[in-house]
Amino acid sequence: MTRTLYLVLIVAVSSVAVFYAIRLSGGDAVAAVIQPGTASLEAREQLRELWGLNLPIHEQYFAYMGRLLRGDLGNSLTNNWPISEMLIIHGRHSLLLGGAALLLVFGLGVPLGILASLRRNGFTDISITTLSVGGLAVPNFWLALLMVWLFASTLRWLPSAGCCSPKQLVLPAVVLAMEGLALTVRMTRSAMLENLDRDFVRTLRAGGLSELRVVGRHVLRNALVPIVSLAGLRIGQIVGYALVVETIFGWPGLGQVLVNAVLRRDYAVAQFFSLVLVTLVIVGNWAADLGYLVANPRLRNARSRAV
Repeated sequence: MTRTLYLVLIVAVSSVAVFYAIRLSGGDAVAAVIQPGTASLEAREQLRELWGLNLPIHEQYFAYMGRLLRGDLGNSLTNNWPISEMLIIHGRHSLLLGGAALLLVFGLGVPLGILASLRRNGFTDISITTLSVGGLAVPNFWLALLMVWLFASTLRWLPSAGCCSPKQLVLPAVVLAMEGLALTVRMTRSAMLENLDRDFVRTLRAGGLSELRVVGRHVLRNALVPIVSLAGLRIGQIVGYALVVETIFGWPGLGQVLVNAVLRRDYAVAQFFSLVLVTLVIVGNWAADLGYLVANPRLRNARSRAV
């Protein structure tokens, strides 16, 4: 109950910060819709009054949140498109891209980390570790440009933009997953090595258990605790990087919609999708806490005794 109230409080504070940041960022939403000189000052003021932009900013906030809590998401100021429809369409695209990136992060990162730990200090370990360091060192926007130059412009294997075929998904998913993939590889390797050096592993080996059973059933189970517990943080990481990746690759997801809305001063779209992305990050952090509690039986039992 306390954690739920805490999350609600964070979302409420974030909504205030997002609303004020967008409204005070400069520009004029009316000017983005009606070019200067094409309408009279009176007509522009009438439009501003229709949108409620003539009210004090705190009144605009409470009016907006009231409509939002009633389920009225509003319409885009620039094209009058219902935001609820935009959420469904563009949210589906972002879910596809984010899901593919998460699949790469854990579906590829965990096996590579395990392989590196089992080949400690060998060629395989050094190669995987070097690649993971490169994945952490190269900024995702620079990696995106390199991938477009190599695979789209030079080799012409993959398209540089578009949605939502498998070929169009490859480049943005790889770029979006790269940092999380590198972190997962390094974390898995470290956790595996830490558990491989423990006394219980030597005891199991001395007891005659096969190496596959020792590693797969006992070592890996303990090594997955920090990986599972921090899985929620990867959600926030992917949400943050999606803004850049979707814009570069022309992927019509929530991130691209948000960037375009900010550039057009489309307040209704920008503030709603900003709040959606902030909420996703908060939920990801909450999932990380919950994952650590689920993955760590000792902490779960301690909390049960405390209750």
